[in-house]
Amino acid sequence: MDGEFESFKEQVRSTANIVEVISGYVPLKKRGQNFWGCCPFHGEKTPSFAVNPAKNMFYCFGCHEGGDIFKFIMKIENCGFTEALKLLAGRYGIAVPERQKTAVEIRREKQRERIHETNATAAKFFQACLLKTDYGKNALAYLKGRGISQEIIASFSIGFALNHFSALLSTLARRGYQGQELLAAGLVAQGREGQLYDKFRNRVMIPIKDPKGKIVGFGGRVLDNSAPKYLNTQETEWFNKRRLLFAMDVAYKAIRSSRQAIVVEGYMDAISLHAAGISNVVASMGTAFAAEQAKLLKRIADEIVFCYDSDSAGRKASVRAVSIARTEGLKVRIAGVPEGKDPDEYVRRYGKEAFLKVIEAAKEGIDFQIEETILQSDVSNLAGKVEAVSNILPFLLECKSEIEAAEHMRRLAQRLTIDEGLIVEEYRKATKKNGARRENAYVPVTDVKKISVRRQAEEQLLAVLLEEPWLADGCQQVLQLTGWSDPSLAQIFAFLQALVEENAFTIDKLNDALDGNAQSVLAGIRTKAVPTQDGEQFVDACLRQLQRSFLEQEYERHRLLADGYERSADERFKQELLETQRIKDEIKKLYGQ
Repeated sequence: MDGEFESFKEQVRSTANIVEVISGYVPLKKRGQNFWGCCPFHGEKTPSFAVNPAKNMFYCFGCHEGGDIFKFIMKIENCGFTEALKLLAGRYGIAVPERQKTAVEIRREKQRERIHETNATAAKFFQACLLKTDYGKNALAYLKGRGISQEIIASFSIGFALNHFSALLSTLARRGYQGQELLAAGLVAQGREGQLYDKFRNRVMIPIKDPKGKIVGFGGRVLDNSAPKYLNTQETEWFNKRRLLFAMDVAYKAIRSSRQAIVVEGYMDAISLHAAGISNVVASMGTAFAAEQAKLLKRIADEIVFCYDSDSAGRKASVRAVSIARTEGLKVRIAGVPEGKDPDEYVRRYGKEAFLKVIEAAKEGIDFQIEETILQSDVSNLAGKVEAVSNILPFLLECKSEIEAAEHMRRLAQRLTIDEGLIVEEYRKATKKNGARRENAYVPVTDVKKISVRRQAEEQLLAVLLEEPWLADGCQQVLQLTGWSDPSLAQIFAFLQALVEENAFTIDKLNDALDGNAQSVLAGIRTKAVPTQDGEQFVDACLRQLQRSFLEQEYERHRLLADGYERSADERFKQELLETQRIKDEIKKLYGQ
């Protein structure tokens, strides 16, 4: 089947016309070798989105998103690779190879469909109870008091569960739904004697939908202050909160358009913000933000702004959530709601514009983590500062770029009034301890000119290797020393080298092996002109520049350490001075000086 699938994938790739497909979503105009339009993945008025039919790729010079035709469909349709492949195959009339499903798989699919049908029918019943019976008047008044209009009620399919033990059970039974089906859907519970009864009673009912709008569960909220305030469908095979975000179905378009998602904790927070006209909001439903939820948002957003409650629990949850989202390559900020209020209460009291100012003022995620961590230690003394730095190091190690890590270390040194070189040294020790040496690890510097020179050399080196991949083997020794300035660059080189060793290198195979971020970086490199001079000579020049950049960074690290040791009267400063001189000599040797 693998061979058949690969053949099918290549048939779709070679048949689908990337310009034709993307033109169905974005108006394009030919200019030179490329077709240009406004990027569908971020707002812009001047076209910076290029489609190159010869290279079968797209790239945006504004947001730096790029890749092949499969990547485009995955992002624009918010789907996985297999679904994107099938969508393209259907467009071009290519038969999709289907493997024979097992009896278990067929049974599970039918059960899932039945659960969706059951939940949809229950939601209609709850809506009828809210809108068409006298029993729902109090619930309707409660929603109106919270600023929730009829339009929002319809958009979220909000309903009401009667204060009765068998209202739903008996109604759905008359429509052909068995008790065990309702039990499997989590709509009823079972007593000690085996009797079934309605699980949700006298509650505002909030359907929980998957991104495609299928109802997979419910949240029920009381109308008063009784406990529990919320009662949710239990975790089942069909309902897993880690894989869901409440309101994703209604927020999808706004998130994709703005490339930003606001993530709150609870249903009512999300509903109130939507009611106020803020549409790019989803909720993690009171549970810890999960990697699966970050992956779901990564398909359509570049940035997450977490706006959890401002209490201690909410702040701790925000610290954890930042790490999870950053691991998936998302930009992260933390919005603090003033006066200790939750988003629901704040937006109802102060309105949309005031809340948007809160979002605009949100802190960078890692800055929030660092500040929260510092608050947990007594940094008025040395022991507290050491403890704070130790607890902050894991957040620095999560930085995708050493440049970013360097800037945070510089600011941390200022915040704690300690020598930056000492923090850098602790960072390096932690780097080695947490995986020997990261693929892209090098000494952080903040000199913008040095950063741009290094990055340019790395990209030009890869541009040549894409055209002359057999030269990759001669680069390995230098690159093991210098590393890379970006994990995506390291990933491109690693897979390129592996494919060359297997004698199987093609651009398509390389692209398929990469993650989404690396595919965009690869597309960016391929848009740049390949140097016309001798490949080996150019590769050698790039490698010398990378060695020089690395040695200059090593020099800076040892200089900072020498300064720190000298100020603290530590004899080790002499050793560091000798090391800086040795590195100077190495730099001179590179260029025969």
